[in-house]
This record gives sequence, structure tokens and C-alpha cells, in this order.
Amino acid sequence: MQDGVIVLLDRDREFARHAASLLGRKRPHAPVKIAANAREALEYVRDEDVWVLVADERLAEVGHDILAQALAVAPDLAVILLTDEASLEKAVQALRAGAYDFLARPVADGPLLNTVGNALERGRLLEENRRLKRKLSGGHGEQILVGESPAMRRLRSAVAAVADADYGVLIRGESGAGKELVARAIHGQSRRKSGPFVAINCPAIPEQLLESELFGHLKGAFTGAVRERKGLILEAQGGTLLLDEIGDISLATQTKLLRCLQERELRPLGGEQTVRFDTRILASTNQNLEAKLADGSFREDLFHRLNVLSIFVSPLRDRREDIPILAQTLLSAACREIGLPVKEIAPEVLGYLATRQWPGNVREMQNIMRRLAVFTEGETVTMRAVRQIEAGNGLDGEDQGRIAPYKEAKESVLRHFTAVYLRQILASTRGNVSAAARESGLSRFALQELIKKAGIRTSQYR
Repeated sequence: MQDGVIVLLDRDREFARHAASLLGRKRPHAPVKIAANAREALEYVRDEDVWVLVADERLAEVGHDILAQALAVAPDLAVILLTDEASLEKAVQALRAGAYDFLARPVADGPLLNTVGNALERGRLLEENRRLKRKLSGGHGEQILVGESPAMRRLRSAVAAVADADYGVLIRGESGAGKELVARAIHGQSRRKSGPFVAINCPAIPEQLLESELFGHLKGAFTGAVRERKGLILEAQGGTLLLDEIGDISLATQTKLLRCLQERELRPLGGEQTVRFDTRILASTNQNLEAKLADGSFREDLFHRLNVLSIFVSPLRDRREDIPILAQTLLSAACREIGLPVKEIAPEVLGYLATRQWPGNVREMQNIMRRLAVFTEGETVTMRAVRQIEAGNGLDGEDQGRIAPYKEAKESVLRHFTAVYLRQILASTRGNVSAAARESGLSRFALQELIKKAGIRTSQYR
């Protein structure tokens, strides 16, 4: 993938040529242009897809003027200022005015490559965000399997391969990974897509009612059966039925389900006649069914009947590159659900989400995006909104009803305050530890120790 353009503006022409050569070798996907003056630099920004502007703060025509003019033309541009040690205070002011970062002279190759590399990564996140918005505005009404990671490409290929086969499919993956969405995608690409799609969460139905839910019942078949019900298998006639978390059903229900699948007919509770059906049966599980076969809690013949074809849905930790586009998709869907204009996710938030742990996978992310859709003011989700949501989650969900010992409670509150404070100040300085140390009144070493202890990555704020 081709990155955006890097523009260099420096009165030291030798340094500019060296930097262009270095970036050309080490960052080959980003074209490098050397501007002769501020006017030419602004022309590049206006006319080309410039992601990064590295500008000499010493030039009379550069500094805050070109910073303001460049950001007015390209608000998402990452401006990196080159400054002398004596101008650090001025550079910090520039950061507050919207500069991405600054580098103190003499500029070594390593810091230059790292800072420009981080700015390019930010540009990639922004570009992915814009691409997603264009995709969402194209009128796709239904959810799709989004992402371009190898795992998602394999998943989409597998869905396309099994969609028209009309055999049973066992969808496997961790809780919250998106197994029902995969089932819907299979249905949507199959010959049955014009028919109904019905899903039943097997463990959510009491055992004594699950058989009635699946096969239906006649009036008077049992106490409370005041009217006839045809059951979910027949409700999905001509379409698809998903048996979600199939590993949790009892052996008795397994036996009846096996007979139903083998004969392609069912007998409602209280009935004497069998009814033929034409419904494709999909099943999903987050359990190790092979282990359940070994301990006798799952029938082997039913397993083979369901497992004609198999699809594995990878957890989010194995496809982190999909997180930015998935987060924007879920946020946009949440905004539409509650009738709000679609919000954007700031690039530093996308970077944070990509490094965050997601034990609940897609379902956890969906819940967080819904909260952000409700509680975010304005059109952009910022780190401030994320911190508020996560701080609320931590306080609300932690040991409810238990009064901790004073020392333990104090340490917990202090840890929480420190983490929130560090994230706030790093967000305000865009991950620049030196600037954060100055604002906090701590030494750089002390601040780095706190950041390390809190397990925070400064790179996610750049």
C-alpha cells in the first residue's frame, strides 16, 4: 500500500537531502519531496496527498504561521517541527497549537525515522477511517464481515465456499467472536437468502422448553400449551436455522435432534404425525466438542451430522489490523440505531483500540461503541470519551457490594487515578514524554517509571 507524501522544509539543504535519502530508503512506501520555501511546501499540501510535513522552526516564514496555514488546508496533516534546544518552550507551544511533534537539533537518524514512522502510521489509520466512511456511505444496509487481515480473508473465502453447499456447517470460535454474524453471512450468500434466518441461543432456553421451541407443539400438549406452535425449525422453512452454542444441550435433546436431522422430518410435541421440513441447519459453539465426545457428554453421530463443513472464527487478538475498520463499522451502526449522525473515531483512539485487550471479542467492542455513541459529545470520539467510558466500567463493575480494607481501597483508587491521569496527559501531548513531564511537574525518569508500571504504551497516543 502506498503511503502519503512526506514534505521536507529546512534551511539546511544538506540535512534536507540527507533526510530525504534516509526516508526514501527506510520508508520506501512514502514519496519524499523537498520544498524550497514555505510557499512551495503549502502548494504540496494543497495539491498532493501529504501526510507529513517536517518543517524548520527557525525559518522566519515557518513556525506557527505555516503550521496554522498547513492545518487550515489539511486538518489531519502531521506537522513535525525541527527546533534548537533554546526554542523548546516555543516548540511546546506549537504542540498545543496543533503540531504533531518536534525534534531538537542535532537530529539523529533514529528519532527522525521513529517520529516520521509514527506519523505515517497515524496517516494510515486516518486513511482507513476515510475508506470505511466511503464504504459505509455506499448504502450497505446489512452488516458485513469487515477487515483485510489474512484471517478475515480466509473467513470470507470459507463463507463463500460453504454458502451454496446446503450442508450443515459447524461454526467454532470464542465467545463474542462473531459466530452468529458468520452464520448470517452464510445465509445471505446462499440460495436460501430470500427465506428467513432464525437463531436460537440453546443455553438460554430451559431444558424442558427447548424441545418445544425447536419442534413445536399442539394445543394441550403440556400444561400451559394453550395454543398450537409450529417451532423454530418450521419457522425457518425455506431458510436457515442457527443452533447457537450447540455444545450446551442435553443428551436427550441431542438424540431427538439427531433423528430430526437424519430423517428431515419432525414430530411436534403432542402430535402423532411427522412433518417434513426444508431448513438448513447451522450450529455454533465456543466449546471443545472433541473433549465432550471423549467424556460422553456429546453424541458422536450428532457431531458428525453437524460438522459436515466447519468454519473457525478468529478472536480479535489474532486480527488486530482489522480493529480500526471494525470499530468504525460498529460505531456507525450504533449511531444509526439511536438516530444520531455517524461519528468519526480520532486516530489516537483507533491506535489505542488496536492495542487494547478484547477478552469479549467483537461483542465487547460492540458494547463499548454503543456507549461511545451515546456519551460522546460532538462528531468525533476522542480519548477523553474513551477514558470516561472505561473509568466508569472499572468503577461500576469492580467488587460490587464489597467494602475493601482501607489500604487496599486506597491503593486501588490511586492506581485508577494514576492510570487515568497518565492517559490524559499523554493524549494532550500526543505521546511526547518530555512534554508530558514538563506539564506534570515530574522528572522524565519518574514519569517513565509510572508509565511503565501502568502498562501504558506511549506510541498509541502519537
